Amino acid sequence: MNDNPSFSAGARLKSLLKEAGLKSTRLDATRRLIIFPGRTRDWTFVANIFNGWLHVHTYVCEIPQTAGLRAELLDVAMTANQAMSLTKFSKGESIILELEYRDEHVDGAVLGSLLSRALTNAEEYYPRLFRTVSGDGVLAALSDAGRQSATA
Repeated sequence: MNDNPSFSAGARLKSLLKEAGLKSTRLDATRRLIIFPGRTRDWTFVANIFNGWLHVHTYVCEIPQTAGLRAELLDVAMTANQAMSLTKFSKGESIILELEYRDEHVDGAVLGSLLSRALTNAEEYYPRLFRTVSGDGVLAALSDAGRQSATA
């Protein structure tokens, strides 16, 4: 038996993912990578167990440097957070979707359900976040304004 807490957490995570029927790749002693093909893009989740908590996160997008777009993107992310349960968008240099759940409450079925919910939330909110970052929202507003003035 290995008494190393990192080994124990890594082995537990690997076992949980296997029990959930999910394929994963080892990143290091405590983190595993899970890739899901999505409707909007492929999602790469990183999972680990640390200090009794299961942590799962995936990269969503970079935060633009332009103040207006930055504020709009953060507003979209925070609005989405109000509508979601279990997962939340957070920011640093980029927007990530993350969840934390007590390890003691997780088995393979729960982990599968948590990852399914995270994927659903990512797929649901990503298009609006992407449009905000890419400026498509501004273009859509201009297009709508152009259509309205043409019909007036």
